[in-house]
Amino acid sequence: MSDQPILEAQHLRTWFPIRGVAGQIVGNVKAVDDVSLMLCRGETYGLVGETGCGKSTLGRTLIRLLDPTDGRLFLDGTDITELSARQLLPLRARMQMVFQDPYSSLDGRMHVGEILMETLAIQKRRNRKENMELVLQLLDQVGLLPEHFYRYPHELSGGQRQRVGLARALLPEPELVICDEPVSALDVSVRSQIIRLLLDLQEQRDLSYLFISHDMSVVRYMSDRVGVMYLGHLVEEAETDELFRLPLHPYTQVLLSAVPTPDPRTHRKRIVLEGELPSPLSPPTGCPFHTRCPHATDRCRQEFPETREAGDGHFVACHLV
Repeated sequence: MSDQPILEAQHLRTWFPIRGVAGQIVGNVKAVDDVSLMLCRGETYGLVGETGCGKSTLGRTLIRLLDPTDGRLFLDGTDITELSARQLLPLRARMQMVFQDPYSSLDGRMHVGEILMETLAIQKRRNRKENMELVLQLLDQVGLLPEHFYRYPHELSGGQRQRVGLARALLPEPELVICDEPVSALDVSVRSQIIRLLLDLQEQRDLSYLFISHDMSVVRYMSDRVGVMYLGHLVEEAETDELFRLPLHPYTQVLLSAVPTPDPRTHRKRIVLEGELPSPLSPPTGCPFHTRCPHATDRCRQEFPETREAGDGHFVACHLV
């Protein structure tokens, strides 16, 4: 892993406007709200949080599948925030995404070979024989057989479909891959195979991963650093071992308290949150977590916490730290 950043986001916002009957904007869904992070070359950055916190929206925004409302995005030092679709096309090969649902992300009218060959056609690779050889080689690399080339997505298992999605992401030979819950829909046995495959491919191809998940155990196994999201904000960030050893933000402590332990003799106190996740359409004032935090004070209800460094590379946004 290098200290050189391959991807950097500065004060990123992705808001979705809500329009009234006459078409006027009456509000915004603040899916991602002032997030700054840096992903180094060869690193796996884990992004965790409960459903609805903005993880997937952030991942799609980072590679410009969604346009940011505000903030700056840099790919290997190049500002890509305001590039047009035509200007982005040469950069698309360098940043790819593996989607959460391997079935809906594949065109059911096309067999696997057509799906993968289309990826190469978009990259202007015209030699069909060379393209087919490359596709078959990559199918083997992700653990599929040549016969799967002519299979349709509905003829494959969930694990096989996810391997096709991974192969499609790797065909343009990217440097950065956004993995959006790539194993959440899979059986446990298949999940371990895909995780091992991701790690092997990272070592072989020197890939950088942004690994999005709500499964803290998987994130701990995969990641070099971890960021914790809540209601569109990055509330804590640290190296993986440090975060699991000493979680500082109350929300991170809640997430870790829910992780099952393999040793039945170990008893971990479970922290149960009360209330529902607030709406990103109308987030609370002050700290976004204060409505569910057992330690909230009047300051938490009124003042938004600044992100501060609590240790070497350990950042947290909490008044109590």
